[in-house]
Amino acid sequence: MSAAAPGTRLLRGVVFDMDGTLTVPVIDFPAMYREVLGGDEAYAAARAAGGGSVDILHCIEGWAPDEQRRAYEVIARFEQDGLDRLQIMPGASELCGFLDAKQIRRGLITRNVKTAVDLFHQRFGMMFSPALSREFRPYKPDPAPLLHICSTWNIPPNEVVMVGDSLKDDVVCGKRAGAFTCLLDETGRYGPHDSLPEDVRPDFKVSSLSEVFSVLEEHFDLAPVVSESRI
Repeated sequence: MSAAAPGTRLLRGVVFDMDGTLTVPVIDFPAMYREVLGGDEAYAAARAAGGGSVDILHCIEGWAPDEQRRAYEVIARFEQDGLDRLQIMPGASELCGFLDAKQIRRGLITRNVKTAVDLFHQRFGMMFSPALSREFRPYKPDPAPLLHICSTWNIPPNEVVMVGDSLKDDVVCGKRAGAFTCLLDETGRYGPHDSLPEDVRPDFKVSSLSEVFSVLEEHFDLAPVVSESRI
């Protein structure tokens, strides 16, 4: 675990990404991108244009309707396969129980579809509210979904932490909204915390959801939400 700036701050809400954060990553994104974009060459070009990553939803926004329809059908097929193998991330249930015990609100933002969010709620018995899927526009990394959640909660962004496994989506969304950010990097693919570019460097970096407990308790003053206004 590492932190960009130690200290104690007020915390009243935590917002999570879903795929790769609350659930184990099971979708083969490179394979999906190759099929959507039309092969290895197009995928390589998109990666180069995106600085090593691909924002597939952004890529297809300007396509003709028929091309968009085909692309979304491919994405839906890969996502459905992921739903069939949906697994909860180790430590997710315990972390949610901890937040509930502390009366800290918890929300969810995903670029997956509402069907996936509904299945997640039903299968694992955890409810996040608000829980925004990609039907909410604009989606991450735009700060709009996180700002919407903060507005719904009537909590300022600087009293909220955004937790996710993507620098370009989750961390950028949180930073643009003015929230604290916590990057979940299970495999160390992003390298040391201090080596990350300052414009996308999260406030905290952990290798498991279990480490989020320590981040919250050591760096924040957990402020309970009064019972009558809890979600």
